[in-house]
Amino acid sequence: MKLALLCLAASLAVSCASAPLDLGPKPPVSTLTTTPDWSAFPLGPNDVVRVGVYGQPDLGTAGTRVDMEGNLSLPLVGAVQVSGLSTSEAREAVAAAYTRFIVEPRVDLSVVTHGARRVYVYGEVTRPGALELDRPINVMQALALAGGFTPKADREEVVLLRGVATELEWEVLDAEDPSPRGFLALRADDVLFVRRSNAGKFSDEVLPYLSGISASLSTVATILLIDDRLQN
Repeated sequence: MKLALLCLAASLAVSCASAPLDLGPKPPVSTLTTTPDWSAFPLGPNDVVRVGVYGQPDLGTAGTRVDMEGNLSLPLVGAVQVSGLSTSEAREAVAAAYTRFIVEPRVDLSVVTHGARRVYVYGEVTRPGALELDRPINVMQALALAGGFTPKADREEVVLLRGVATELEWEVLDAEDPSPRGFLALRADDVLFVRRSNAGKFSDEVLPYLSGISASLSTVATILLIDDRLQN
């Protein structure tokens, strides 16, 4: 009798075990890497930039905002296109603009604040929501910044969602044994979702959160990709 009960319990445990999460095909070339990606932080609209020109204090700015067309409005030279450029490239662009008026200008340029670059950490974390990005961070750092896990969290199912062009890239991470995958570098608009233990369908868990952040994503394609894939 005991043997029969043990066999029944084992059978029920196997049948109740959740199948590995599968969100469908991934892009043929993965963008996931543990290498911090500073190229993901080019200048863009709403960044605030400090500019100084050596020997020309009247040309310095304590903080100038990049406008929605990607330009910095600077004394004497007017609009300088910097959107999409790295800090060093923007410094060269500003110096080139000032060569019309100054011989070999020495320009200093630094970012005061970055604009709307965010990753989203939702699900069973202590402080769910958007994290402002001013530097590259990885999955484990993002989870720590979100306050860590709640008691209900399934730490073995941390789901990374990323929109790549017209495709959805995803990865399921085990934060109990993260290995190198736990240190994957995040990009702006990534969604990191910590599942609840013994939860049902992933789509039922995550879609309410995604509908709430869709208006905040700077790349609306990301939310559309995720929503479309999970609804199917």
